[in-house]
Amino acid sequence: MAAIDALTGDILQCIFRIVTADAHKCLRYWKRALPVLAICRRWRELTIHLVYSTVIIGDGPVIESSYMPVDVCTSSDIGTRNQNTNMDLLLSTGYIKHSRELVITQTPTEYPIQLLVFIKHALGNFCEWTGIRVLRLSFCTTIYNYELHSENGREDNARAAQIAQDIAEVLCNVDTLAIRTMLDNEMLIKFAETLGRCYFGQLKDVWWMTPACIGSDCTSTRLTTCLLRHANNEQSMPLVRPQQLKSMRLVPYTNKFSWQCFRFDKQSNNIVFESLTNLSLESRHYGIRVPDGTPILLENELNISFPNLRHLSLICVNITPDIIQLFAASPLTTVVFEGLLENALHLQVLNLNRLSMLKVSTWFGCTISDEKFCTESNALFQSVECAVVVFSVDIDDMAINATDVYWPCLTHLELCSEYIEDLALDLVPRVPNLVYLRV
Repeated sequence: MAAIDALTGDILQCIFRIVTADAHKCLRYWKRALPVLAICRRWRELTIHLVYSTVIIGDGPVIESSYMPVDVCTSSDIGTRNQNTNMDLLLSTGYIKHSRELVITQTPTEYPIQLLVFIKHALGNFCEWTGIRVLRLSFCTTIYNYELHSENGREDNARAAQIAQDIAEVLCNVDTLAIRTMLDNEMLIKFAETLGRCYFGQLKDVWWMTPACIGSDCTSTRLTTCLLRHANNEQSMPLVRPQQLKSMRLVPYTNKFSWQCFRFDKQSNNIVFESLTNLSLESRHYGIRVPDGTPILLENELNISFPNLRHLSLICVNITPDIIQLFAASPLTTVVFEGLLENALHLQVLNLNRLSMLKVSTWFGCTISDEKFCTESNALFQSVECAVVVFSVDIDDMAINATDVYWPCLTHLELCSEYIEDLALDLVPRVPNLVYLRV
């Protein structure tokens, strides 16, 4: 085997990108990447820009979760974690001038206005933030901060909005914004709303995971990637030009989904997502997936098309054949569906045989009988002929007979239950093209 020193710099950098991939998520992951810098001078030169490009304030969980585990800390040391940062190290080495990403993960305790003041003060200690392009901000949830207080409600809300404006002025070149919180606190919502409104017109990528509403008076002509999770209606959703979007994930909270927020030209009824290749529509309420909980309406006056859509995910949304017909003309290669099996049958409106992969995840609903499950699953998996067909199903409360199902088109099967070893073995002969079985 060749010595690692024989590898070219390009190959080593590919390896180091994988090793340090999570370094930007939170302070703990960032610290885990530091030993790579201490191996030798060559490794340090190849990886220092990967690690030192991220400034982190706060030692909360990664922004994808925003939940602080109960056993990680107590209320007494949350304040200490909020103030942990790598800024001092980056300042002492001089690499903070080359930083491109700022990650702030804070856990509000009793008075969140104090936390916002701390964030402003931390950013005010250094004035050369013009290189920051990515801002990730997460307010974490714990058992200690379900109820937050404000000494002067209206005044504190105004201060929160002003702090957001001040931060936007200091971090003036941000083009990627990620905000996440499940805390339904008026002050934090006002802060997030103001920050989003300040930045929205200049953003290329946005991950909006908060109850705060940006507002329909905000518009964007630059967005290429977006995740919007909040009430979706014409009053709360910002106006987004659909032509530039390449990847989109929409997670409405409680309102019925509407496409009006993409009707950039009010004089036309056509909404064309010319560049969109990835689309995910999901239903989540307070962080919990609700089966078929969000209706997706198709306004009669709108003509919506996805001429270049390749990957479609429908997660727990209430779909109808009319909605699926929107994607019938799209050159799809991958379809992922999660929801009730009876809704999965609507996918047959698509030309499933042209797909490279179809994944259906479903569970046993109390309104479906064992016989209906067998009939509907047979109807779906006897007609699809794409390369990979995945079926993930929870059959804990079912009493199906393996001889009642026949899935000749299935290649991957995942069974979620505690007592199905015998059933799994009985199902194998009923799935003649099976290449993967997970129990």
